[in-house]
Amino acid sequence: MSFYNLSPVAGSQAAKSSTAAVYQEGKLAASANAHTAEVAASTFKLFITVFLMKEKQAGNFSWTTANQTGFENMIVYSQNDYADEQLSNYGLSTINSFIANQGWYSPVFVEGQDAETTATSLIYLLKQLAEGTGVFSNSSDRSYILGLMKKQVYRKGIPTGAAEALKGTTVQDKVGFLDDTNNDAGIVTLPTGQRYLLVVMTHGHNQSGFSGFPRIAKITKHIQEIVYGS
Repeated sequence: MSFYNLSPVAGSQAAKSSTAAVYQEGKLAASANAHTAEVAASTFKLFITVFLMKEKQAGNFSWTTANQTGFENMIVYSQNDYADEQLSNYGLSTINSFIANQGWYSPVFVEGQDAETTATSLIYLLKQLAEGTGVFSNSSDRSYILGLMKKQVYRKGIPTGAAEALKGTTVQDKVGFLDDTNNDAGIVTLPTGQRYLLVVMTHGHNQSGFSGFPRIAKITKHIQEIVYGS
């Protein structure tokens, strides 16, 4: 698990609060086993996303109708076809090398094995996406990706817990589920303007299907209430 607070939204209630200095970016970061490689499940699609944005910057990728359809299915419905196609087209080693060059855990992709990553690496990726840095510097692309993550359909983890902690909280996230693995990686914005990143990776505990996501929701609710109140 990894938690990282972002600075409040500019001009928001939180930004104008007398306690705003306490909530400046990174001052309340915390983690547990965040550097341990875990089965990524479909959170690996965030790494496909960041790689494709790098290719777009280089002029090697564009938003064709096929790419938009495939990308939406990959993020919103967590379908595998488009992601697998990109892994085949570009090659595992090429994508792994790019990930390693970011300073993130690599190799994520190993032939014949489930993709692996760490909560820390997912936090670093989400930070770039939230702040529009790195390959997410194109505001239109960034808004498009965040819009897809906001409407992804598996919302029993971080989105549920964050909303239970404070109604009106919004979440842009990507989940992963495979066998006994349930993961969630999200950007959270409270109605007050407070923002944070959260990655929770779970496995075992007799989980199957989506049974671990209510646990992720409870973790999210507790963290948000501890840091920001209810």
